[in-house]
Amino acid sequence: MGKFFKSKGQKAADPVETLTPYFHTNHRRPLSRRELIGQGFMAGAGFVVMPSLISILLENQALAKEGLACGGGATAGGSGFMPFLVFDLSGGGNIPGSNVMVGKRGGQEDFLSTYTTLGLPESFNPGKVANKINKEYGLVFHSDSAILKGMNSVTQAATRAAVDGAVFCTSSNDDSGNNPHNPMYWILKAASPGQLISLAGTRSSASGGNSVAPSDSISAAAKPVVITKPSDVLGLIDPGKLAKLLSGPDVEKILKAARNMSASKLDMFQKKDLNEQIRDLVECGYMNGGELVAKAADVTTFDASKDAKVTGIFKTLAAGQTPNADESRVASIAKLVLEGNAAAGTVEMAGFDYHDGSRSTGEGKDQNLGKLIGQTLELAAAMQKDLMIYVFTDGGVTSNGQADSSAAGGGKGGWQADSGQRSSTFTLVYNKDGTRPQLSTDGRRQVGAFLDAGGVDQSVNKISNSVDSLSRAVAANYLALHGMQDKFASVVGTDPFGADLAKEYTVFKKLRA
Repeated sequence: MGKFFKSKGQKAADPVETLTPYFHTNHRRPLSRRELIGQGFMAGAGFVVMPSLISILLENQALAKEGLACGGGATAGGSGFMPFLVFDLSGGGNIPGSNVMVGKRGGQEDFLSTYTTLGLPESFNPGKVANKINKEYGLVFHSDSAILKGMNSVTQAATRAAVDGAVFCTSSNDDSGNNPHNPMYWILKAASPGQLISLAGTRSSASGGNSVAPSDSISAAAKPVVITKPSDVLGLIDPGKLAKLLSGPDVEKILKAARNMSASKLDMFQKKDLNEQIRDLVECGYMNGGELVAKAADVTTFDASKDAKVTGIFKTLAAGQTPNADESRVASIAKLVLEGNAAAGTVEMAGFDYHDGSRSTGEGKDQNLGKLIGQTLELAAAMQKDLMIYVFTDGGVTSNGQADSSAAGGGKGGWQADSGQRSSTFTLVYNKDGTRPQLSTDGRRQVGAFLDAGGVDQSVNKISNSVDSLSRAVAANYLALHGMQDKFASVVGTDPFGADLAKEYTVFKKLRA
């Protein structure tokens, strides 16, 4: 690829083709950001392509000019901004009722008359039967929740006592990756970039998972780096961090050369992977390869399988064990996020379309999810780091009340079909100081509400039937944990909440400066 960055003064005998400038209308070279986007140098809003160094440099310049780099120098995972980890459940699993309790407008314990469609027969209804709720994590779970069982199987009492959370009642489209659930770009914008990469995910998508990010939040330069196992960190080259290693004159040289490229040559360059682009720039003298290597971190220190704290909790990653795929993905990304080497991470969990008529299939998936969440909380405790976990799914499920009497089904209602009207999301926040994070003055842990018959109450507030607004509300709670509510509009852009933000949508008080 080095041949694409030759000057116009190249000798004719040289086998590499001499390049001619690509001109815009009236024989001008493209100079503005708009013209560069139009020529294909970088992705437009809401559309992400494979990272190209040229697009990355342009995007970073634009971000700096537009004042979108926030954070004031603190690093994620340090004393400043809280690490943020997403569990993206693809397929439309159950969250409300059978796992995290939901109620009417009075909150989690304003119990519904029936939870049958939410998978709980009358003998499991917490409003009619005693001892059917659990408050060990602050956030109220059903005492027979499979997610809760998984969490409790790996967590210590001290860890549970340092957690609180919130449930968000929002309807969501079934089995669709088009739900704009993932707020990670806004988290990145609110916090500081990670020290190694900006964002991490387990899938090669703009969100790093199944559900998309809100279109107006996406930055092409910060597309999540795909991490699915510990060894993936050994090949990390982060676009944003790479761009920062280049000095101003280097950037100008690269962009000037790009402007002089023909459209076809530019297209060929951009289709190459980032490693090849970098190698070409080093060979052609645009970058000093020795300096770049000298500035790069020893990425072996980011390998989860080499970290005793990680392998002591995610035990299948220990030497001599056969790694579990789910543990590999969660541990690898959790370590990056908790140590401040990524600002946020997304782990996609597949197979949550478990409406096969039974309850046993879903219980197994939910319990495994709970175990992974619990292990992540324990890792935060071991590393003495704050952590915000966010769990969402695309749609939801419904039950007709027919009980699954198998040992794994436990007598709870089987899942018969998709039901986006029975969807919710939830967050858990771990406080490294060992005490529960403080809630807003009215102590709410539920945003939105359910109807007495078991569906989301669509008329409660702005998130009831808007996943986009839901993502903004989650970002607002992240900001609240840092006392940055006044930055809400500058971080998310459109503010659908106005004066109601604090009293209706914000659950947490400030935890960290």
